[in-house]
Amino acid sequence: MDLQIIRTRHPPDPTLGQLAELLRKSGRQVAVEDIRRRFELLPPSDRLFLGTDGEMLIGYAHLRVTHDFVEEATVELVSIVVAPKDRRKGVGRRLMTAAETWALRAGRARLRLRADVSSSEALAFFAALGFTQTNTSQEYERDLEITRRAEAPTQPQ
Repeated sequence: MDLQIIRTRHPPDPTLGQLAELLRKSGRQVAVEDIRRRFELLPPSDRLFLGTDGEMLIGYAHLRVTHDFVEEATVELVSIVVAPKDRRKGVGRRLMTAAETWALRAGRARLRLRADVSSSEALAFFAALGFTQTNTSQEYERDLEITRRAEAPTQPQ
């Protein structure tokens, strides 16, 4: 494997299809056009680290700088995905090393992530990298599209 890590704000167009395929293999269905549109909406400080083997995308890490009035600026790992066939080969570790190096050089106070408590592999991976659990909060979500549809007037047939 000839692993290269590329830091970018917007991945090159040919990579978008590979990104959609990588997400599909990880259980997420996202169309290339949706990815393209969402990249345009990302905050300017977001960064994407692409792990490639030659011309093939085999993993990525998405980072976001968060600011609030309680803590110093934090780099948050929004997501990290490695192709199933390339796991346990150092790809995730290299992506995380690149993310941490970028956060340190940017003068950020910490690198934070959230992991699914049911993913013992991910929890073990992050612990092996030196991350410590800081809380046991649960995440809640409200689907606002359902609310919008419920509040919209009924359309005549």
